[in-house]
Amino acid sequence: MDKELLDKEVLCIFDTRKIQRYIFRSNSFVDTIGASDLVTHILNDAILNALQTVEPALDESEYDIDTSPDVPVPYFDSDKIKFQLISSSSGNALCIVRTGRLCQKIIRKVSGWYLRNGYSLNLAVAVTEKTDDPAADMFRLYLRLNENKGSAENLSPAPPLPVVVKEDRTGEPCIGIDEDTGEYYSSTSLIRRREAAKRDSIVDMNDLRTTRAFNGREYIAFIHTDGNNLGITVSRILFNQKDYIGSIRARRTITKKISELYEKITRRTIADLREYFDKDGVPDKGSFEENFYLVHQGGDDVNCICNASLAIQFLKFFYKNLEGEYLWDSEEFKVPLYVCSGVAFVTKDISFHTAFHKAEECCDNAKSVAKEDRNLKDGLASNWMDYQVLEDSDSQELDVLRRRIYVTGERIRLLMRPYSLDPSDEDKPYSYANLISSAKAVRDLDLPRSSQEMLRLSYSIGRTEFRKWISDMRNDGVDLTKILGKSLYEDEDKISHATWFDACELSEFIPGREEGC
Repeated sequence: MDKELLDKEVLCIFDTRKIQRYIFRSNSFVDTIGASDLVTHILNDAILNALQTVEPALDESEYDIDTSPDVPVPYFDSDKIKFQLISSSSGNALCIVRTGRLCQKIIRKVSGWYLRNGYSLNLAVAVTEKTDDPAADMFRLYLRLNENKGSAENLSPAPPLPVVVKEDRTGEPCIGIDEDTGEYYSSTSLIRRREAAKRDSIVDMNDLRTTRAFNGREYIAFIHTDGNNLGITVSRILFNQKDYIGSIRARRTITKKISELYEKITRRTIADLREYFDKDGVPDKGSFEENFYLVHQGGDDVNCICNASLAIQFLKFFYKNLEGEYLWDSEEFKVPLYVCSGVAFVTKDISFHTAFHKAEECCDNAKSVAKEDRNLKDGLASNWMDYQVLEDSDSQELDVLRRRIYVTGERIRLLMRPYSLDPSDEDKPYSYANLISSAKAVRDLDLPRSSQEMLRLSYSIGRTEFRKWISDMRNDGVDLTKILGKSLYEDEDKISHATWFDACELSEFIPGREEGC
């Protein structure tokens, strides 16, 4: 901390870094669950511990950690309050501290708690002087936070000495051995497993049901959704607040709104999916718990694993349930709830880390396209989705993987992804509605395996052979152009895209019932 801040009133932010990477670092499902649950409460635990153990000790009457929107904010009424928590959620907390000197002690305590109880979980902190202008203070604070995050290294445990046993999953030094399995474990795995043991039940991933594709492989799906426009919404809210109390209440309101909104939508979506599942009547489908599992829901993030044929149905219900919902709804302005999603269809032999990383990359790609000026809706990034089918455990970054595999010798891009779920885009080739319609059409063709394979390879055989093959299919009674539309689409950048390939891949995972997707 800068020396000139030690005796000044300060604004401080704690930000847990790279949460998704931490949660899905291990390919152990139990470890993943434990990490997910730990992240939901570790920062609140760390702050409370810091306030109770800092020296000199703080009495309970000297700090306030109630972040309900409607309760008083005592910090501004009494100099006795030395610490005021403004908001806390999803690994991020904002607070006011009477002096930078006390803030420095609290930061050290919080960091120590993370080291002991999160081990390899990283935390970024920023501090700035508090003035009477909350909007300007927040701008400086987030600017400093971004600078700190950009320049700081992610800490990780020191590599083990050659004479130390390493854990297979993480490569970290082992500290003990599981008496039941005989497996060595590291500090990170021990912490995660203790946390996971608090859950009532955890599904065995070996029991998770799969969908068989035409190539004979069995697939499950990893889904990651992430909300859009949160930063814009908070900025607009704070711009309309002229004092700290109003700013704090507004921030608490949006924080509570986000938490309750996503919990409600996720709960409704799972209930809808369960009802759909129970009505299906497939005799060998197993229980719902063997087909769908919610791994993590915190803030505006949702992560789940399911039978591959339920992934699209989950997204259908999820986006249906967020229709008409608002991040912020006031006389000054409204911000509709928009969400981007990524889905990775994988076989069980692919690690959790790789699968969830690909789902997150798909979501990030959808977000980047949604944020392009030409795609904004009233200045906001709207609903988009992307997906990837992993044939092997190739860990290349998504853009590298797609450039290497999904571009033909004639420079045709096989992928149209990502897809827009905005109703105003329904007549566009990149609309989600068109994708689902085309995927159903491909599924309903019920082609023999050789023809299915040819349909996927058609764009790679050259335009002349491609046209001849389409003609041969038409002569055999299958008019692909009439069923699926034009085979190529040229975007605004004059790049040619295959319009059938995505539908071919996704058709493997579209439920069979017409009343489904």
